[in-house]
Amino acid sequence: MRILPLVLVALAVAGSSAAQRRARIGPTVSSISIENGSGGSNAFNSFGGSLALLSGDDGEFGLGVSRYGDLSNNSCVRQMTFVGLESNYYPVGASGVAPFASTAVGLARVLDQDPTLALLGCSTGAQTANELGLGFGLGVRFNFGKQFAALIEGRFFQVPNSAIKALEGRANVSFAFGSPNKKSQLLNGTLGPAIGVLLPLSGPLEGRSGTVGVRFHREQRKGGALGLQIDYAPLRVRTGCSGSCEPYAILFAPGYEPSLHPAWGRLYAELGLLLAGFPQIGQDRGVAQGAHGGLGADIFSGRTLMTNVNARVLWLQRNDPTNRNAFLVQLGVSLSPRLEHASH
Repeated sequence: MRILPLVLVALAVAGSSAAQRRARIGPTVSSISIENGSGGSNAFNSFGGSLALLSGDDGEFGLGVSRYGDLSNNSCVRQMTFVGLESNYYPVGASGVAPFASTAVGLARVLDQDPTLALLGCSTGAQTANELGLGFGLGVRFNFGKQFAALIEGRFFQVPNSAIKALEGRANVSFAFGSPNKKSQLLNGTLGPAIGVLLPLSGPLEGRSGTVGVRFHREQRKGGALGLQIDYAPLRVRTGCSGSCEPYAILFAPGYEPSLHPAWGRLYAELGLLLAGFPQIGQDRGVAQGAHGGLGADIFSGRTLMTNVNARVLWLQRNDPTNRNAFLVQLGVSLSPRLEHASH
């Protein structure tokens, strides 16, 4: 597994691990969709549980265990147990109806007898292998009083060196306990829907339609803001493609935003790392890594609304070893509640 995805997920996990206070524990169920060799997909169920601890009102850090008893679309055995560190980032707090961005990294124990790994029949001599797994996505937490919470999440999940590169939907019901949460040192955050277009700059990729996603903002008491955008991006491979030339990707782009605050809003530069999950069979399948950077502006509309416009360059290292580097320009706009900043 490449080191950059590990570093990115580890930073997201570490960012919410301090000053743990209130905890929750409960069962988790999921449905994971895996592409098969014929271009279709199969859905499989899993069960497990999680123990998580809130750090202030902005983040959550915990341990999750999931058992995937059957991930095979034929008579061969494919099973997995995943034990991972999980982090949820709540830009507008974890109370009430609370949207969040999720990351996970951990140990996957995989047994795979699939015939694609053996020339004839099932590989009955296959042994359980230990691999690293990672996931990233979006979810919503629903709080019912002080004792119960329910979470619904959709994420891209990958175990390198296996066929498990998939989209997964998860649901969790938890019992909450412990002392009240510590107030975050970050200012109140905001989020809203985002749309954009992808234009080719260099390399083989281009957008084949607009991107749709969610943009998170949260400003620090000292310094700039923290941003995160997650997009669904339909793409096209323009050159060097022999099949599956129209993949889609889930883009996960955290960034740091040094800011200026004129009377009309906020002007900022942005720089950050980038992950792109490709769940479909093809040359790009798996996680592509890279970076992004650009400029943007938040334009206040009255006392409550804010429009964001931005332009940034995306760099991806593709999984195709013959044509790896792809550069695109993303032009985007989003609408959200107004961002709080330290000058208020």
